[in-house]
Amino acid sequence: MLRVDKATFLYAPERGVEAASLIVDPGEVIGVIGGNGAGKSTLLGLISAALVPQSGSVTLSLSEMGGRTKRFSSSFGIGYRRQVGYLTESAPVYGELSVRRYLSFRARLHGVGVFRLRHRLSDAMERCGLASVWKAPIASLSLGLQRRVALAEALLAVPAVLVLDDPFAGIDATQRAAMTEIIREVAVRSHVFISGHDPLLLQACCTRFVLMERGRVVADALDVKEAMMRLQPEVVQKEARS
Repeated sequence: MLRVDKATFLYAPERGVEAASLIVDPGEVIGVIGGNGAGKSTLLGLISAALVPQSGSVTLSLSEMGGRTKRFSSSFGIGYRRQVGYLTESAPVYGELSVRRYLSFRARLHGVGVFRLRHRLSDAMERCGLASVWKAPIASLSLGLQRRVALAEALLAVPAVLVLDDPFAGIDATQRAAMTEIIREVAVRSHVFISGHDPLLLQACCTRFVLMERGRVVADALDVKEAMMRLQPEVVQKEARS
């Protein structure tokens, strides 16, 4: 279980996230929606441990063999961070490296040991459809394939928490369908968070939606219709009349 408990990170008054609280179980895919500046990326930064809460907490509880539970806090050490896969909005990659060299380098940074490295690389590249381009320089790939490389990096550590900041931006319908399938597969064992502006685009993979406004979580456990009504009421009303 992942718990966000009154987590706050403010860049300036009314800019950032304030007192956000969520409880998410493994297998859930949470769509974090809201307008520009609503705090979506900041919330994902807190969940990914890219940002440390100024107050409140983000904790992850994982069940182990023998019924024991291991707990990690995003504020302490690298234990929590090693449980996280994070695809940022810009999905930065090193274009001069080949797909395999880049992923090998990133896997070692994620703490993947030598004996597991080959299997993790093979699994991530196959899952993300990169096996045919593993020798190619990343800069030579299409934007959609570059985002798949960034997603493969996020999957290398077999994350218990997968955070995807606007993963469908700039890719076509075929690539969106492929990424949706990957997200569904990973969600079986992970807590998944996806940000976006359009619930209809996210509905194929999200199990519930969280709405943010001005840095606060203002609605939780929304389905796609409720999310659309809260986010774009004029669009929903127009469709209902037609």
